[in-house]
Amino acid sequence: MYISCSHAILKGVTTTARNVPDKKTAILESTIKVLRERGLSGLKVEEVARRAEVGKGTVYLYFERKQDILKALVEHNTMQFYADAAAITEGDGPFRERLENLLQRRLEFVDDWRGLWSAVAREATSPEDQKAWLKGLHQHYQSVLERFVQSGIDSGELRRDLDVPLTAGALAALGCSPQLDFPRQKFLKTITEVFMKGVSE
Repeated sequence: MYISCSHAILKGVTTTARNVPDKKTAILESTIKVLRERGLSGLKVEEVARRAEVGKGTVYLYFERKQDILKALVEHNTMQFYADAAAITEGDGPFRERLENLLQRRLEFVDDWRGLWSAVAREATSPEDQKAWLKGLHQHYQSVLERFVQSGIDSGELRRDLDVPLTAGALAALGCSPQLDFPRQKFLKTITEVFMKGVSE
């Protein structure tokens, strides 16, 4: 993860001395900050470069167009969430506990993108490519959830007659943040309870 350095630390260090992955990550993290503050209409490459502490030309070394930045941003943040989801679901502990932790992380991800996801995704690709691109991204999450459901079946915590792909798909649908202002922890416990009562042995 890129952490912005102070001026004192950067003094005397050339741009090329900072490693390549950090530059790209810095550009993406700066992009999300600008988007949150100014929205899509206020997203300027100059501002992204300034916040990432790189030159405007450096941004174009990685991304030919603003659309490419947005697509990479969606992929970067989404794959980061999927990695977190895999770590949670493949960790130790009862299925129920891992499920609640997963839903907590999912709601955090949704909250983080609230009001931005659909707009950014629309701008990131052409309409004809968007469906296949988003489907490809979601397939990663589906795979994580299928392994999770199968682990619950194997441990005897879930019913053996469950359709694994469909149960994983239903679990993916549980991750939407409510529009009403429910107490977060109580909401998480409730949807965990509802799910578990439907699939428990």
